[in-house]
Amino acid sequence: MIRLSDTEGNIVTNRSKRLWPILSVTLLILIIFFFLSLNIGKVHVTFADMIAIFLEKMKIGQGFAADITAQKKTVFWNVRLPRAILACTVGAALSVAGAVMQTLYRNPLASPDVIGVTQAANLGAGIAIFFFSGSTIVVQSVSFCFGVMALLLTFAIVSRLPGSSITVLVLIGVIISAMFQAGLTLLLYMSDPYSDMLRINYWLMGAFNVSNWKKVATVLPLVCIGIFFLILFSWRLNIMGQTDEEIKALGVNLSRWRFIYILFVALIVSVSTAAVGNIAWVGLIIPHIARSIIGSNQKQVVPYAAVVGAFFLLLIDTIVRNLPSGEVPISVITSFVAAPFLAWLIFSKQKRRVW
Repeated sequence: MIRLSDTEGNIVTNRSKRLWPILSVTLLILIIFFFLSLNIGKVHVTFADMIAIFLEKMKIGQGFAADITAQKKTVFWNVRLPRAILACTVGAALSVAGAVMQTLYRNPLASPDVIGVTQAANLGAGIAIFFFSGSTIVVQSVSFCFGVMALLLTFAIVSRLPGSSITVLVLIGVIISAMFQAGLTLLLYMSDPYSDMLRINYWLMGAFNVSNWKKVATVLPLVCIGIFFLILFSWRLNIMGQTDEEIKALGVNLSRWRFIYILFVALIVSVSTAAVGNIAWVGLIIPHIARSIIGSNQKQVVPYAAVVGAFFLLLIDTIVRNLPSGEVPISVITSFVAAPFLAWLIFSKQKRRVW
């Protein structure tokens, strides 16, 4: 349970009043950087070029894009735009999932990995690459199915343990995560070190260089549905952050609401991981950044974390694809950036204890 002193309560109240101004400014920054990122790269696509290409794709202005080279059109429409959309979508999904899990498990270090969905999705992708030649649709499908299977397995075990506490849920998640991680390790051991192992390892580090409109069409609707319901139910997270006894005293069906939250978390995490691989730290660090800016009211933290997460991952992906030495897996950069930042955030907030 999160307890605040009077001073800290006033800080939270003041931050709550600034939600819409802060959210609007952050959203505006995200939109501006979104279009700016589409211009950054070896092939420069101006804002006027973007409008002309959009009009041409919408069959409105056939003549506007006549002077734009085919290379620009291809780079903008088939490479950068779907990649930017996917980066924002996955960043929002992982951040919202992390914010929900940290409150639900009453642990500031909790992340989507706690319920084993990420590890299961990783194993599913590894199996698809190892046994089924790793076609994109097969990797995504098997990875998603394994993520859902981890969720069902978790609740199948929990349902047989009456009165399960948060500690029990965490331990079950750790056990299931270890099982799937062991399976993935065994798969890597059995893989050809010059082909399958390299492909699996690269996929595990996450990358957006395989983004396309098919992935956007798959990931975007499912993530939007999941985030919509998590935001819709975010007000109840303030209750779910209390002890089990206090939650039950308020007449809340604890098991049902835990299942609802974890179901939508599993949906957005598994579909995101299936599309772009494992991306580290985003689900852990972004909720802390959101709370440090907006306060600890989960009704405000969840939507704000979505916007901050979308901006963060879009920024990291823009840096990754423009490195002079060539593109590297995105988890490498997120780890370098997020780990020191989390350490600084913990030390700087230790006296206030906003969490």
